[in-house]
Amino acid sequence: MAHLELPPDLPGADVSAADLSAVDLSAAGTVFRNRAFMSLWTAQLLSQLASNMVLAGLMGTVFKATGSNTANAVLILTFLVPAVAFSAIAGVLVERSDARLIMLAANLLRAGGIVLFLLVGSNVALLLVINLFVATVTAFFAPAELTAIPRIVSKPQLMAANSVFVLTINATFAVGFGFLGPLLLTTAGVNAVYVVVAVMFGLAALAIVPLPAVPPGHRGEIGRQEAGTALRAVFDQLSEGIAFVRAHLQIAWSLAYLGIAASLIGVMGAIGPGFATDILRLRPADFFFVMGPAGLGAVIGILFLNAYGRSIPNRLLIDIGLVAMGITLVALALVKPVTLFLGPASHAIQQSLPEALSPIISLIALVVVIAVTAGVEYAFVAIPSQTSLQEDLPQEVRGRIFGILNTLLSVASFLPVIAAPVAADLLNLVFKGAGIPVVMASLGLITLAMGIASWRRNGAAGLHRGHPTAPDGT
Repeated sequence: MAHLELPPDLPGADVSAADLSAVDLSAAGTVFRNRAFMSLWTAQLLSQLASNMVLAGLMGTVFKATGSNTANAVLILTFLVPAVAFSAIAGVLVERSDARLIMLAANLLRAGGIVLFLLVGSNVALLLVINLFVATVTAFFAPAELTAIPRIVSKPQLMAANSVFVLTINATFAVGFGFLGPLLLTTAGVNAVYVVVAVMFGLAALAIVPLPAVPPGHRGEIGRQEAGTALRAVFDQLSEGIAFVRAHLQIAWSLAYLGIAASLIGVMGAIGPGFATDILRLRPADFFFVMGPAGLGAVIGILFLNAYGRSIPNRLLIDIGLVAMGITLVALALVKPVTLFLGPASHAIQQSLPEALSPIISLIALVVVIAVTAGVEYAFVAIPSQTSLQEDLPQEVRGRIFGILNTLLSVASFLPVIAAPVAADLLNLVFKGAGIPVVMASLGLITLAMGIASWRRNGAAGLHRGHPTAPDGT
């Protein structure tokens, strides 16, 4: 789902999001007594909820206006691309400016951008352009926010503070994208979503006002030379990251697992509204029947891993998650043909059941159960994969290489997010209604095959017992 990358120069930067989510939050009470932290956390909570709610609103609107899964894929890319494209410039700006002012300006600009959505209606081209602007501003907000954390909390509180931020990111994705956004879209309309989101960004800006100044780490203006140097550094670091992966196979496997999980979530988001209309026979806005339960399942999976995951080898958890995820995707693809085949029988059963029990065997209930399962499986793949990646990276390069690899991961996930919806739309032109089931079944079979291959490889290497037998430890 969501991901947090700590800048390599911050204390605690060698701790992954998975590690942070498993941290004992016994120190969180002390952190919450820090007024400056409470202001920053409030701004994060409001802005994260707002970002995820507007994503849900825009996806429902774009699909309703175009009927195209591909259009939703392009929308998702307008969220993802700025985070990668402007990361270098954002880092330079944060180093030379007051992070507090950057966060304040970013929230005000995002609130203004959301207001523009009210003016363009269902003009998809303008919606995409405005969203690209909002996402670009967000790319500058994130590093400023992370830079501020160690400036406003003491070192003993730093781990708890980062843990709270990671948990907030995951929770706001599930609540904002999976529940509040679609629910508000369904009950009050897209304009209500925009108004609420704009107000939330405005309140997030107000929460920044009481913060102390976060002075720049470097002095001097940002000129063309500094920007060019930053961009060249990005390409140099990407080349370094690719070479590092090629030289360390265990890193490549962990990165591949993370890429699979991230790509599948992106694809599910892109085709979610189409799934709601084609399979569930609902409105595009009702895709929260898939994404909401999936977000809930991810939270359940994280809680399970926090409680019991430390005693289970990471690669065993990953392989269980991959195999199960493949089966789950195939099950989602079979929902429509199976329900068509069994429709008369299930209708008769529903008629004979008490009114309170008949929804239990409905199509939506079946999809909700499958979606919760998919969320749990996502957690089983993503969290141990990120933990393994963090453990396998040498400590002396961990912060720097970890950031580079996450950039590579983001770039690699673009292709399936575009290819799957385009394939679904093309198939629908030839076989109406078959696009999403065929794409989901294909993804499921590919994931299942990769899971089985990974299971055999890791089992033979002894990684399911936590004791590698391969000479290189991969």
